[in-house]
Formats: sequence, C-alpha cells, structure tokens
Amino acid sequence: MLNGITRLFVILGGVYAFYRYRYKIMNGLLGNPSIRRYFVSIAMNIPFLRDRFMRQAFRY
Repeated sequence: MLNGITRLFVILGGVYAFYRYRYKIMNGLLGNPSIRRYFVSIAMNIPFLRDRFMRQAFRY
C-alpha cells in the first residue's frame, strides 16, 4: 500500500517537473543538431505541419 502511494507521488512529481521545465527540456534536446534534424524531418512528414512551415517561411 505504501509502495503504491510512493510510486504515485513520484510519478506526479515527475509529470509536474516535466510540465514546469518543458521549454528548457526542449531547448536542451533541440540544441543538438542531429536530434533537431530528426525532429524536423518527422515534422515535415506531417502534411498539416509541413503546410504551416512552408506558409510561414515563404509567406504565400
């Protein structure tokens, strides 16, 4: 019983910390060129995101 409650608090604390520092985590990950290239290539395979990127980049 106590083990389950402890596990719940640890998970909730982790979710809260991830939410609070989400932008710092993203900046740290996307600061690496190979990881950034991987995420951009994945995003460009999604039609909605690709159209928005192109519209923003070329203003058409």
